[in-house]
Amino acid sequence: MTDIGEPNRLDEETLWGLHAPDLVRYATLLVGPLDAPDLVSGAFMRVVRSGRSIEHERAYLMRAVTNAAISQHRSARRRQVRDLHAVLPPATAEHESQVDVRLAVADLSVQQRAVVYFTFWEDLDSTQIGEMLGISSATVRRHLARARFHLRKALA
Repeated sequence: MTDIGEPNRLDEETLWGLHAPDLVRYATLLVGPLDAPDLVSGAFMRVVRSGRSIEHERAYLMRAVTNAAISQHRSARRRQVRDLHAVLPPATAEHESQVDVRLAVADLSVQQRAVVYFTFWEDLDSTQIGEMLGISSATVRRHLARARFHLRKALA
């Protein structure tokens, strides 16, 4: 059992050295490479500052990183919804469905969003879109099919 606050136990530097590489790899999977180091350091500092006695340091730190990633995702979602509501006209049934569509589209990958935009808003065919994005027309059709599947599921 390790108590982070006791001097005769593992100190913060040792604990960081033991677990940081695994935590960053895990966080990269959850939030991507840009946010992972900050997420891990924040979660680590919260655990260290709590002064709690923990038995399984690695598992406890992994859970702290998971909780931080969930919190970050929820915060980003709330910010996104708030921003969408700020730019949309007052809520009506029609406008509420627009918010759902915009949120569903925001969940698509960047390539899928680009293909959906060029297909439905610019009315381009797969060959034209492929030329613009530097991908084959078959890849455009695949992205469009996946985007439609995701949108159907999200808006059902």
